Amino acid sequence: MLGYFIIDGPPPTRHDPGACADRTSPNASTLFQAVTAFVATDPGAFPLSEPVGVVIVSGGPFDEPEGYTVATAIQEVLVDAGFLADERQVEWEGHDIQPDMATGYSVRVEPATA
Repeated sequence: MLGYFIIDGPPPTRHDPGACADRTSPNASTLFQAVTAFVATDPGAFPLSEPVGVVIVSGGPFDEPEGYTVATAIQEVLVDAGFLADERQVEWEGHDIQPDMATGYSVRVEPATA
């Protein structure tokens, strides 16, 4: 595992469906702060540039915005926070539902070969 973030709150969305999500996007600040704190622990190791996979875990399905997915917005915030060099390095993604997870979501970043 390359990174693991537990976020209490809703996932980020874009201001505009045609533009990338970033630290100022709705609901993005909590994820952005968690990721930047993680990156600060070893700034020479980030941004990651190798291919990765991203697994998102939540208590239920997300309401998907029109024109993009919640997973895409999360990946865009990972880039803005300096964790990933580019969202296009995400080779696969998954969304696991854990009904016992009452609030929030988690993001796990793994090597693409995992």
